[in-house]
Formats: sequence, structure tokens, C-alpha cells
Amino acid sequence: MAQDHYAILGVDAKASADEIKRAYRRLALATHPDRHPDDPVAEERFRQISAAYAILSDPAKRARYDTTRHLPEAFTGGQEMNLQTAKDLLSAVFGDVLGRQRRQRKRGRDIRYTLTVDFAEAVLGTEKEIVFEALGACSTCGGTGEKAGGRGPETCGLCGGRGEIKGEGFFAPWTPCGRCSGMGLIHQDPCKDCRGRGARRESRSFRVRIPPGTEGGAQRVVKGQGEPGYFGGEPGNLLVTINVRDDPWLRRDGHDIHCELPLSLGEAARGGKIPVPSVSGSVNVEIPPGVTTGARLRLRGKGVPQERGRPGDQIVTIALETPRLDALGPRGGAARDAYEALLTELEKLETEHPKLLPRRASQRDKG
Repeated sequence: MAQDHYAILGVDAKASADEIKRAYRRLALATHPDRHPDDPVAEERFRQISAAYAILSDPAKRARYDTTRHLPEAFTGGQEMNLQTAKDLLSAVFGDVLGRQRRQRKRGRDIRYTLTVDFAEAVLGTEKEIVFEALGACSTCGGTGEKAGGRGPETCGLCGGRGEIKGEGFFAPWTPCGRCSGMGLIHQDPCKDCRGRGARRESRSFRVRIPPGTEGGAQRVVKGQGEPGYFGGEPGNLLVTINVRDDPWLRRDGHDIHCELPLSLGEAARGGKIPVPSVSGSVNVEIPPGVTTGARLRLRGKGVPQERGRPGDQIVTIALETPRLDALGPRGGAARDAYEALLTELEKLETEHPKLLPRRASQRDKG
């Protein structure tokens, strides 16, 4: 047998529409999930009551149900109702019976700002002043939106203070009220300077601290420095997203900083102190004689600071830079000739003294 909707509502099969409605209201309020949180039995009972009323409150559906209710459920097309649909049905029939949340106070919107800092500033930390245009509390009304001595806001007559309006039909969605813009209140005597908004555009500035080790994409939150709230609602926040400029020589990998160090043939052969870029400026690094491309030097503690523990390191990778004679151009003939003469002399010395380039000499001998 199909579910007996009359029995679920506790009414006779000949009950009037008003009797059915009164029974539904009493039972729905008694079993509403808002009054019985985390109670699956009450929730299931609430759904059954709502499904029964959805059938019996519609004359056409009720008539069809009356002719089939004694048949097996497989022949009746019995329907189930989810929880949200059941709640919407109760609100559609009786309105704000459970004190639907008012929207009279609304939090202000967050302000978003992107702050770009240099690579070294992000690693070492810094403090920056930002200046921007945004809504701030109206100085005339103090952010209330009301003119001095005004009558104060009144409840919106269109939505009854809900801030939302229910569409036609049992399952139509709630939409923001167009008269009060979803606030539930309307100013009777709005401030003329801000037109009741309680806010006006102004130039604002803040100092933002960038802690050491900040990565690109990190966000700093300045509480309460967003746009003012509506009708006494709390202000939003200022959300500052950090953008880090790329450095031409340095890149970050976790808490380590990597740097490629180009060396000439002479610098690589002789070694010695060579200036290396770092986040704290140029530092002289001792390069061992005869260093080759790909060799790595570790500068301990020259990486990214950590809140706890020692800083990371700076890794310097050697890259021998081969001279490009073609870069001298057509007017560089004399310089090119002089350089080629030096290279010829160098090759002669390298051939006469194979210990200068032992790996090359070993390979050439095998050839």
C-alpha cells in the first residue's frame, strides 16, 4: 500500500483544505529540523509531513491520490521530498514561522590590493605604504547612512524585513528584495552626502609589513580595514596579495637561493675572489683555480630566513662564458684579430703543456 497521507497529517479523508493546512502547520513546526538538529527520526517525519501536504493541498493531485491510494505503491508513483524542498514548502505556505534570519546587518565587502615587491625585499622582509581609492565611512553621518536627527531605518514593507522575496509556487527560489537591496531595512531620512549608504569614496593609505621569507602569492589580512558594513554591520578586511618581481640573477627554491655565476676563461683558470650577487648586496666569493662549468659553491646562511631554525643557503653554480668574436661586429676587426692571436698562442701553450688541460689531452691522445 502507498503511504497514507491523511494518516500522516492526522486528518480524515474528508478533511477540508483549511483543516489539512492547520494540521500540516502544527506537525511541520513540531518536527522541523531547526528545532531538532541531528535528529534523523524528526527529519524523516518532517519530510513525510511535507510530502503529504504537497499532495493534499493541491486539488488535482489530491483527487488523483484519492483514486489510487489503495493501490500498491509501485502503481502510485509515490514521491519523496528532500529536506531543503520541505523547508521551502513550509516557508512558502506560512512565511517566516521560525524567525527566518534577517539581513538588516551586513558585513562590508573586502578590499583586495596587489602589492609588488622586489625579490630581495620579499626574502629579507620590508614595510611598504600602499595608497588606494576605496569606500570609507561617511564623515557626515558617521557611517550610519542616516541624517542627523533622522527617524531611523524602517522595515522594508515589500519583503517584511527578510531581505528576500519568495517566487511563485511551492518550490520557487528566494531572491534578494529589489526595494531594500537585500538589507531588510530602508532609510526614512537618508544622509544626503552618502545617499544612505553610510560610505563615500576616499583616498586611503596603510603601512603593510612583509615578513622575511614571504613568497609570491602570499596574502596579508588587515582586519576591519575593508568597506564599511551596512546598517551597523562589521567592516570587511583589507586583503593584500604579495607579488614578487623576478630577479635577473637570483631565484628561490624553498629556503635556498640559486645563482648562476658567469666566469671568463681567465677567471676560471686563475680563481680568486669574484663578486657574487646576493639579496644583501654583492659578496666576494673565493673561486678555486681551474673551476669548471657546473661546479657548485655553497654560501651557508645566505639563503631565505626562517622563523625557526637557521636560514637557507645560497647555491652558486659556475658557468664558463665562451667569447663570441662575431659579437664585435664589422668595426671590431682589430680587437678580433688581437683576440684570435691570443687564442692561437694559448692553444700552442696548451698543446706544449698537456697538464694544463689533462682531460682534453687524454682524449686527444686516444684519438
